[in-house]
Amino acid sequence: MRILLINYEYPPVGGGAATATEAIGEALADLGHRVVVLAGKFKHSPEVSESDGIVVHRIPTWRMKIDRSDVFEMGLFLISGLMFTRSIIRKHRIEGSIVFFSLPCGPLGLLSRWQCGVPYIISLRGGDVPGNEPSLNLLHRCLTPIRRAVLNNATAIVANSDGLRRMAEAADPFPVQVIPNGVDGDFFIPAQPSRVKNNSKPLRVLFAGRFQAQKNLVFLLRELARLSPGTFELHLVGDGPDRRSLERLAKQLGIGTLITWHGWLSRTEIRAAYQAADCLVNPSVYEGMPNVVLEAMACGLPVVASRVPGNEELVIDGETGFLFDVEEPAALTSAVMRLRDENLRRRMGQSARNRAANFWSWKNVAAQYADLFCRQLPSVK
Repeated sequence: MRILLINYEYPPVGGGAATATEAIGEALADLGHRVVVLAGKFKHSPEVSESDGIVVHRIPTWRMKIDRSDVFEMGLFLISGLMFTRSIIRKHRIEGSIVFFSLPCGPLGLLSRWQCGVPYIISLRGGDVPGNEPSLNLLHRCLTPIRRAVLNNATAIVANSDGLRRMAEAADPFPVQVIPNGVDGDFFIPAQPSRVKNNSKPLRVLFAGRFQAQKNLVFLLRELARLSPGTFELHLVGDGPDRRSLERLAKQLGIGTLITWHGWLSRTEIRAAYQAADCLVNPSVYEGMPNVVLEAMACGLPVVASRVPGNEELVIDGETGFLFDVEEPAALTSAVMRLRDENLRRRMGQSARNRAANFWSWKNVAAQYADLFCRQLPSVK
C-alpha cells in the first residue's frame, strides 16, 4: 500500500510526535509499504529527500526553532500544505494517509479525501485534544467546526493512550481507538553490568524533553532544591522557551552547580544518557504517551512520574517506579529519596525493562495502523 504520513514536524525537527512519525514510517516500510512523508521545511533542509525507502517532502513553513513551532508557523504549514498535498498525492499515487494531529494537519487529510478520494486516519497526539492543554482552550473552541469536520470524515481516529482517548471522546462525539506508542527494545537496552553505577551519592536524576510549561520543570527544580546538598545531580536533556528562566531559577534556588544542561542529544547519545542515569523523572502536567518514559524503561531505569494519563499507563507505581501527585507537597522528593536504595533501583529497573520489552514494537504499531485501512476499506491492499 502507498501511504502518506502528514506531520508539520519530522526529524531532525520536532519532539515526540516527530519521532513517532519517523518510527512508524520506517516500520511501515519494513512491512513492505511505500511510505511518503509530508512535513515542514526547516532552514536548509532539502525539499525532497529519500532514505531507507521513505520519500520526505518538506514544504515551506518559515519555522524558526528546531525543537518547537508556534501557532503562526503551524498555520503557515497548513496553508502551504493546501497548495502541495494534492500534487504529492497524485505524484506518488497515494492510497491512504496517516495524519498526525487533528490540527493543524487534519484539514490536509480532509482535502485529500475530498479532492483525491484518499482515506485518512487521524492520530491524536495530545495538544490537539481539547482540554489537554489549558492554554489552547479558547483556540480549540473557535476551531471546533473545523476539527469536527476533520474527525467526522476520517476513516479512523486513533489516540496513543487510553487517557487521551477518554478526553477526545468527551470533547467530540466520535469513537476513538487506542494504538500506543512503541519502543525499539533492541536499541534502547540497559547498560552493560560493568557500566552500571554503584550506590553512591549523589543520585543521578535525568529529565528529557522540551523546556516548556507542560513539562513542569519549575516544579521539578523547586522540589529537588528541598533535598540536602550532595543528595542528587540533575541532568537536563533538551531545550525550549523556558531555558533561560529555568537557569535563573536554578541559581536562585542554589542548585545551579548541581545541574548539567545537555541540550538536544542524538538517538545514540540519549541512549547513553539513559544508561548513565539512576532514574528518569517526568513531572508533566499532561501527556499523550511519552516516548522518553518508554525508552528509559527499556534501558532499565526506574521512572518517577506525575500521576497523569499517559504516565499512568506506563509506570506501575511501586513496581517500575513511582507515581506522584503534583499537588501533594514533597511527593516527588520522597520518591527520589527512596531510589537512593541501589537494590530497589535495580529491582525496579529490571521490572521496567521487562514491561517495556513486552510493550508494542514500532512494527506492531505500524501494522495496527495499516490494518485500519484494510478493515475499514477492504478494497485497499
